[in-house]
Amino acid sequence: MDHRMERAESLFTGNAKCKVIADIHFEDDPESPYKVTGEGFSQPLEGSQSLELNCAKPLPINFNILGTILQTNFRMNTQYSGTMVYDFFKTSFPGTMTVEMDGKFCDDMTVRATCTLTYMKDHLICRCQVHFEGLQEESLAKAEDLSNTMPCFEVIDKGDKADETCSKVDLVWRTGDMSGKYRCRLNSVVKCQGNFAPQFHFIGHDFKLTEKSENNLHFAQRQKSRATVISYYKNH
Repeated sequence: MDHRMERAESLFTGNAKCKVIADIHFEDDPESPYKVTGEGFSQPLEGSQSLELNCAKPLPINFNILGTILQTNFRMNTQYSGTMVYDFFKTSFPGTMTVEMDGKFCDDMTVRATCTLTYMKDHLICRCQVHFEGLQEESLAKAEDLSNTMPCFEVIDKGDKADETCSKVDLVWRTGDMSGKYRCRLNSVVKCQGNFAPQFHFIGHDFKLTEKSENNLHFAQRQKSRATVISYYKNH
């Protein structure tokens, strides 16, 4: 375990680069996916990252939703300080990490995705297949005036196998007048063969939307992520 941490710290120093290649499927047109590609930069030891995405044709949902779901794959850009918890995500590289996601929105729309992350030529490359089902014409997912993703805590725990971990996070977007909320409970199983599952902990995420076109062709967002362990007995 120690040698994995040492290798991860040497691998993720300074600035890191990433690429996204994703096919986005909707049930009304399953044979013609929306192609989303993008690049990003990060400082993994400081827990900051930026991601810029582009789509070849206008997405039928707000890019704030899809962009955040894709960006959650880059958990190796979380800041883990000291020796409080084992960093499963950085120590998965330079190998391969797979992420299986499923989510349910408050209007019963669902999302499921399979993503593979590899480290090649100083780039983290994330390839995804994402499927949305149950998108309704009146859904808030289509609203142009949804806010950026609200700050949230992701719960990280051991998976069913020794080399996997699972996460749960509630993603929330405010409506334009800030009176309503659009929600998604997103579950993920993250796997890396030969790695060690971390102990129970949390990751706090803070998002800042930097650019989004009105036609959902372009999206850019910055994110800061910090890991933390809550000890109920710390002061006893």
